[in-house]
Amino acid sequence: MSINSAGFLLFLALAAAAYYLLPKPRRWLVLLGASAFFYLSYSPAAAVYLLLTVAVTYAAAHILDTLRRQERAALEEHRDDRSLIKKRGKRRRRIVLGAALVVNFATLALFKYLDAWLGTASRLLGLFGVEQSFGPLGLLLPLGISFYIFQTSGYLIDVYRGRVKPEGNFLRYTLFTCWFPQMIQGPINRFDKLQPQLLRGNDFDPEKIRAAIQLMIWGVLKKAFIADPLAPAVAELFDNFTQYSGASLLLGSALYCVQLYADFSGGTDLVRGASALFGVEMAENFNRPYFARSMDEFWRRWHMSLGEWMKDYLFYPLALSGPMNRLGKRLRTRFGPRAGKLAAPCLSTVVVFLMVGLWQGPGFSNIAYGLWNGGLMSLAMIFSPFFTRINERLGLDEKNLPFRVFQSLRVCSLVVIGRYFSRATSFMQALRMLKRTVLHFGWSSLGAETFLSFGLAGTDWLRIGVAAGVLLAVELLLEKGVPLRKRLDDSPEWVQFSLLFAAVLLLTACVYLNTDYTAIMYVYENV
Repeated sequence: MSINSAGFLLFLALAAAAYYLLPKPRRWLVLLGASAFFYLSYSPAAAVYLLLTVAVTYAAAHILDTLRRQERAALEEHRDDRSLIKKRGKRRRRIVLGAALVVNFATLALFKYLDAWLGTASRLLGLFGVEQSFGPLGLLLPLGISFYIFQTSGYLIDVYRGRVKPEGNFLRYTLFTCWFPQMIQGPINRFDKLQPQLLRGNDFDPEKIRAAIQLMIWGVLKKAFIADPLAPAVAELFDNFTQYSGASLLLGSALYCVQLYADFSGGTDLVRGASALFGVEMAENFNRPYFARSMDEFWRRWHMSLGEWMKDYLFYPLALSGPMNRLGKRLRTRFGPRAGKLAAPCLSTVVVFLMVGLWQGPGFSNIAYGLWNGGLMSLAMIFSPFFTRINERLGLDEKNLPFRVFQSLRVCSLVVIGRYFSRATSFMQALRMLKRTVLHFGWSSLGAETFLSFGLAGTDWLRIGVAAGVLLAVELLLEKGVPLRKRLDDSPEWVQFSLLFAAVLLLTACVYLNTDYTAIMYVYENV
């Protein structure tokens, strides 16, 4: 069931009606039933792997809680051996947590990377003259596996740290894991934020329902009028890059940035709106990232829930680990205090973004994408004092509008270069495209006829341009702090009705009743 389809909207309406008709204590059962129906409509076979994750993490969380209670009882009984008891209890909990996380991420790696690994093994054996080919197994990639693996892993770590109590009811925990709006695009939700909302039985609030519908419409508009129309042009440029100039390829990467943002943020808006129909607010994922003035800020605004997960469960544990502390001390002794101070955050940043690259998929191009971002952020930390001195000597003020625009354009340029790797089908293709961009740029090749050669008609480009202009205007006003939603809510009812009617009419005519429109799968629909 595509979340852009009319069938999904009907499913949402029926589920929401059932939810608000039932007594509050039983409403969570509607959410569980809707989630089960939604997931099974994609693939009954994939549900087996989802249930495996649910069972393993549910059991592991309760074992961790039992071990913690046993440790407390032992501390009460043997007050003289507190240090030994704590050490032994922590070691036991670490073994349980480690085993559960290994099962979780081994399952993810098996489905996501096994075919790529088999192909690499075949090529490596061929280099040594061994004629052995490992064909792809074609394993079914379960829907939303990355999102529910990360979400349940975060839950386990929080239970291990004592931040949350494990859920005692298996069905309620299943709901947290497979809450259907988060299965397509995320976001990666936290147990202590999401679970209470799922279980409490939310009141019917017309204002929240209206805001949810507006968010869903906005998400579908971005997907249908920007992301989907741009996809063929981007595919043409990347698939046939040898036929185009470097300037066209650079434009193609920039267009992919626009397509990806409209696709990913649009899908997130749609599922967050769908969740809000039931009074359940999911984590935000985007905060106008293309206005960021540093790569660090860009990643705090882009896919925010993944960034928060990586920060809390990978970056800080790694940066504060014993090996990092020892490395910092050695570097401090040999190269000075600043080298020792920067070692942990720089190396941890590179590791985190290497994992972000692998999260996107197998292949050296994704590894290169992660290293590109992690490397840039680490270099920014290293050279920060140098850039500060340069800015001071040039009299550049952070509050100066032209300088802020320059910083944002600089970030966008670095993002565009990085997208060569994340969109290319291979690492070598990305390198060849970059080489062609540098050595065969050809400004003169960018003309009206060039855009038409990408496979879209002039009217298509006009519609995309208008839609992208509206999106840019909205994003710019929000970035300047203009409360657009409040102004809309405060406007006369006839204005609100007219805008809603126009948006619904536009979607109905151009999307749901338009036989020429074919919805394209979301870029991160099944990562």
